Amino acid sequence: MKTSQKNVTAKIDWLQIIFYQCSIEELLETLLKIEKDCFLVEKAQIRYKEYDVCYSYGSLKIYTYDLPAFEESECYLVFSGDACSLYERLLHSLESNWVMFFQQLVTQFSQRFKVKRLDIALDDRNKQPYFKVEQLIKLCKKKRYESRKRKFHVTESNVAGTKTSKTLYIGKRTSDVMFRIYDKDLETAQKEKRAVQEIGSWKRLEVEFKRDVAQAIVELISKNTDSLEELMRSFVKQELNFYSDDEHTKIPRFWERYLGNVAPLKIARKYEIRGLKDTEQWFVFGGGLSTLKAFDFLANHGALGNLQNMLQAIQDAELSRPLTKKVVDHLVDIGREDLIEEIYLLTKKENLKKDKVIQSQAPL
Repeated sequence: MKTSQKNVTAKIDWLQIIFYQCSIEELLETLLKIEKDCFLVEKAQIRYKEYDVCYSYGSLKIYTYDLPAFEESECYLVFSGDACSLYERLLHSLESNWVMFFQQLVTQFSQRFKVKRLDIALDDRNKQPYFKVEQLIKLCKKKRYESRKRKFHVTESNVAGTKTSKTLYIGKRTSDVMFRIYDKDLETAQKEKRAVQEIGSWKRLEVEFKRDVAQAIVELISKNTDSLEELMRSFVKQELNFYSDDEHTKIPRFWERYLGNVAPLKIARKYEIRGLKDTEQWFVFGGGLSTLKAFDFLANHGALGNLQNMLQAIQDAELSRPLTKKVVDHLVDIGREDLIEEIYLLTKKENLKKDKVIQSQAPL
């Protein structure tokens, strides 16, 4: 059977959105179109957030506050892969689809939402697929690929007896864009305890978008007249290419046919070094900031007892080497290399050797 792009379909496979100044009632009535009585409500918490209740509709979850401190609450909507499939069936019953969902999201909530993560998969269900995962892994090992300086790694797992399944990752999990390519047929066969032959050939290329890029993709989908499949192929063509030669001049025929005749999709975005940002998030949401405030309160009221005055201790504190590296990366990123020498002076002296600071290009 001839390989055809008609057998390559796109699927929303993960979605996380934070809604600001939004009650659970508004979210359900305006966007999700699900009755509140259909949800299981239970106490729940998630890392770095102060939500204390979770509304569950199958695998679809909404985290929010049981008793909002303010009149207007906040909701954290989480669609897992299974939840996306569940909600897609609901959209179909409402004669709707994901494009219409995102259009409603952008129109109704405007500046009141932030997309945290979006996964979109391209599923090749051709009996004779455009490519095999092992084929792409070999090209990566030969350095015959380009993906804006993203590195690759491969994981392997047993699926049936001695049979193994490999997953190719291109990009870091913590970055704004990561590619994941694997045998969905093998994964499904193991999960459902069925023979691979029953499933049929199924190769998946999945892109995991985060933060600003996820937000940009959602807004593009809401405005774009192209299909989700075309949008994804355009993005992949811009961000990931394989080559049949070491000079990176010849794109393999199978990759050209897989992506088709689409224009590369360019997304303007700001790149940032995440190291110190992650430390900031830990300090703010992990309890450090509130602990410092508590000690400050005790100090101001002369109630420290045998406890140490933390604000005074800050003056004598020394930075650890890992933290110093994060701060230096941050200073290079914002063009304040003039402060690097001072940071080294604040760092613990043992085994400290000044690293040569290289002004390097952020990964694109």
